[in-house]
Amino acid sequence: MSDINYPILYSLQRCPYAIRARLSLLLANQTVLLRNVKLQNKPAEMLAVSPKGTVPVLYFPQEDKVIDQSLAIMYWALTTNDPNNLLRTGEPKTSNEMRQLIEQHDNVFIPQLEQYRATARYHDKKEADARQICEGFVAALEDKLTHSAFLMGNTPSLADYALLPFMRQFSKVDRKWFQLAPYPKFRQWLTNHYNNPLYAKAMRPYPEWLVERQNVILSFES
Repeated sequence: MSDINYPILYSLQRCPYAIRARLSLLLANQTVLLRNVKLQNKPAEMLAVSPKGTVPVLYFPQEDKVIDQSLAIMYWALTTNDPNNLLRTGEPKTSNEMRQLIEQHDNVFIPQLEQYRATARYHDKKEADARQICEGFVAALEDKLTHSAFLMGNTPSLADYALLPFMRQFSKVDRKWFQLAPYPKFRQWLTNHYNNPLYAKAMRPYPEWLVERQNVILSFES
């Protein structure tokens, strides 16, 4: 199969939305051409298919189809191939709880996290208050992880990989505080993911595509 027949993923190395897209594509064993971008230097090719100008963008040249929301990319990848049943197919109660958790995370926690990161960046005196607001959600995850190794049971699910990039951000805002915070199960959950070779593959650095113009294959086998 020629390169042009693979979907093209426009991605940004450290963007949590792009990380969750890369993770899901690897988990679903979906081969794509990875184009690493910088948002201050957006490729015209990316803007032509997704004018909103944010990553991730998954483009299917043969169909002229675009998916440019990270969760939609995750669902597309795993609906196509889900060897580890991350979607919890056949478990409607668990699947519904998982969707609700992801919605709460995306709609409530992420804005709280952005506020926390902003106060820390500018050394705002309200940093502790902003962090405490975030802790409501983190404490709920700690409780879940007290009863099982992962968020939806003893094996990973879509929820684990959808939340992971943002929980990584939370843990890095104030590393010293986080290491002493009362969330040992949550820290272990993060460590377990970091130690997974798939995570290292998803986080592998690549040159900026506009500079190199080199097609990079992202696949489970590569």
